[in-house]
Amino acid sequence: MSDKPATAAAADTVPDADPAEPYAADAAALFVAMARLNRLVRRKAPAQLGHSAVAALATVVWFGPLRPSDLAAREGVSAPTMTRVLSGLEAGGYAIREPDPADGRASLVRATAEGVALIKGNRSARSRVLRERIAALTDEQRAALRAALPALHALTGDD
Repeated sequence: MSDKPATAAAADTVPDADPAEPYAADAAALFVAMARLNRLVRRKAPAQLGHSAVAALATVVWFGPLRPSDLAAREGVSAPTMTRVLSGLEAGGYAIREPDPADGRASLVRATAEGVALIKGNRSARSRVLRERIAALTDEQRAALRAALPALHALTGDD
């Protein structure tokens, strides 16, 4: 935990935010807070795979089998990058490619049972870290976090 009181951390201003641009300070503050929280969770509950591989595998587990090109688009990476990520996932036994029943020329990426277990394990360990951090918040802070969840989900666009 930071030595900085939670109220002070929440009141931080973000340098270099352009006050002339609507929501610039909010976006910058949210970006910094998410990056710090993500780094904390990754540090306290490291994954067996790299961040890109875990993210791609989690997307396949969450959304079901996807074409590699669709997975690359969702993850915001190029096709060659996704090919490398998928090769590693396949070599580790976490994902497989199988023919797309709708188009025999294409393939779908599916998580194996081991891949699903890996993601559930990461989520479980990472959820534990978050549960511990949330438990340390005040009732008001937990209520504010719950109230912010719909907006955070809306930001992802992953309806």
